[in-house]
Amino acid sequence: MVVAPRKYNYAQEEVKQQKPKKNNKKEQKHKVKIKASHKIQMIFSIVLIGSLCMAMLLGYAQLSELKYKIYGLNKEIHELEANIQNLKVQVDSVKRSELIEKKAKETLGMQYPDKSQMVFIKLESNNMVADPNTGEIKETHEEKNKEGLGEKIKGTFYKVLSLLD
Repeated sequence: MVVAPRKYNYAQEEVKQQKPKKNNKKEQKHKVKIKASHKIQMIFSIVLIGSLCMAMLLGYAQLSELKYKIYGLNKEIHELEANIQNLKVQVDSVKRSELIEKKAKETLGMQYPDKSQMVFIKLESNNMVADPNTGEIKETHEEKNKEGLGEKIKGTFYKVLSLLD
């Protein structure tokens, strides 16, 4: 048996091969219908993710605002501490006795009192007496005399005056 040769027409084969491809494309173009519940779930998840992102952004905005306020307050604290240090230096310079004495002499015309201007108070409590010449307090060994009412009032008056100095 002899097999007869068969002639191929390549153009017809290509057309035959293309037709099934077109049919496959039509089948692929057929869309799958999505249920309404799935659509609602997707929309809800997108809204949820978007709201979470917005919440994070708002949180970072508040955080940066608070950091800015803290920086401003720290800067103000440092300025006030520097001001306090300057005021302490000024107070220390004013408290010095040399400056007080100099200002009293120059601006107010004050001077040290003379011995004639000084008044010495006799302290009889605890057997102590002030020396009128030197101003030193010395102990006396004399016993107290019995005092009358007038002497007691005078003694308390002198004690009060000595406390005021």
